[in-house]
Amino acid sequence: MGNKIDYQILTWGPCVLKLKITDEFFELLKKESEASVKKELSYNHRLAGIIQKEYKLRDLKILQPFMKDIVNIYDQVWDKWRNSDKPSNNKYLIKSMWVNYQRQHEFNPPHDHSDDLSFVIYLKIPEEIKKEYDNYKGKSSGPGGISFIYGEGNRQAITYQAHFPEERDLFIFPAWLKHYVAPFRSNVERVSVSGNLANKISFAELKARNEKK
Repeated sequence: MGNKIDYQILTWGPCVLKLKITDEFFELLKKESEASVKKELSYNHRLAGIIQKEYKLRDLKILQPFMKDIVNIYDQVWDKWRNSDKPSNNKYLIKSMWVNYQRQHEFNPPHDHSDDLSFVIYLKIPEEIKKEYDNYKGKSSGPGGISFIYGEGNRQAITYQAHFPEERDLFIFPAWLKHYVAPFRSNVERVSVSGNLANKISFAELKARNEKK
């Protein structure tokens, strides 16, 4: 008894990364979001959410450099996650991006996305929602939080994670990973920007694909 036992933790399942975006990126996203609202670029018909105000962001090219830095970090983490000495060497471009103005009683049901990676960035989290989340006593996701679902429910498996975001938080994850956002009761507005990233596709190819839609 008391002998040292060597062990290794084998990582498993999807790689989800949380980080803070820069102030410059944050301000640019707010500006682009406001421009989309003014142009009334509604995106509801393409999305799963029960949210009335969802708008497509158009100028993806000016946002790409910021996401490139984030994706580079994700790839470094992913290489460590899969215990690989060979770099991923992925080349992701933003394929789509939209802003969500979630209001009282609105929500996003469990869903996944298309393409390779997805992300969500938080621009506005009212204090009223934070208080709701802190006071929530239920077993499911708290008001205004984001939850990720993966795998089968067994005692020795973590199949569910819930997080309450702060402003400037970004979550990046595999596009196939199911996730959802719970409603809240406060008469306020929660603002987030979501998007999808496609791997190894040029802007010319991306433009051609979008023109076909």
